Amino acid sequence: MMEDLKLKARVLRELSNIVPEILDTEIDFTITQFKSKKNLVYEVNFLEKPKNSPKSMVIKHFKTSNAEKEYKVLKKLQSQDLWLPKIIFFKDPILALEKIDGDNLTNYINFSVNEINSLNDLDAYTHDRLIFAIKKLADWIARLHKQNILEWKALKEVIVLNKGDTRLRDFVISSLNDEVYGFDFEDSYEGNYLDDLAWICCALLDTNPGIFEMTEPKPKIELLNIFLREYYRFNINFPFNFDYFAEKLIENLNEVIERRRLDFGSISKAAILSKIAKDF
Repeated sequence: MMEDLKLKARVLRELSNIVPEILDTEIDFTITQFKSKKNLVYEVNFLEKPKNSPKSMVIKHFKTSNAEKEYKVLKKLQSQDLWLPKIIFFKDPILALEKIDGDNLTNYINFSVNEINSLNDLDAYTHDRLIFAIKKLADWIARLHKQNILEWKALKEVIVLNKGDTRLRDFVISSLNDEVYGFDFEDSYEGNYLDDLAWICCALLDTNPGIFEMTEPKPKIELLNIFLREYYRFNINFPFNFDYFAEKLIENLNEVIERRRLDFGSISKAAILSKIAKDF
């Protein structure tokens, strides 16, 4: 993240031209920018609470055409049993959301498993907290799918609202209530529920330390299996098509290799999938 006076001035100019009502300029505030490949995303913290907004919020300035889509999905999901940031304000292309204090799951997980060979190497507290977070994530995804089933094709396929491009960085474990919150729905779509699971498992495997840094990423494989078992504990009747899941996972990993321009070669299915549990 970055913060400086030039950034603050630029954002004030942008927002004052589009949505002047979103910032109370009579109260001083700090602003930081998050890394985002598609849009401009800022965290705003007022020094005092304004009358018409919370003290902290996240402002997403869309450079894609997906602002209305994300807003509608969030509105729909906020009536469901899911932990999500509250919508503070929306006017295309600006979406302002509640700021959730906590740890991004990418950092939370990778910091815990750095320089260990197995989850059993962790101290009891860190081990239990990590398993807790993974299970909370699995329950969140499972609830999203179960509450948004669009079609059930006999015993073969369940079509749901997928979050889309489902990465660990899209989830935060709250420091206030220990719940996992989901973010970023501009790529959501209707499709096979296994697509979301494959993306989460890809994120577990590819983020550092993972398959591209470790010869034997056992801790990540262990977390992947815990995630899948917890998901199917909740959605016990969902059919698991291992071949479909495997193809999607390998496809996603190879996409990461290409995007990150890694000198790694394509990943063979057998090298990874032999260590993933099949008894869900």
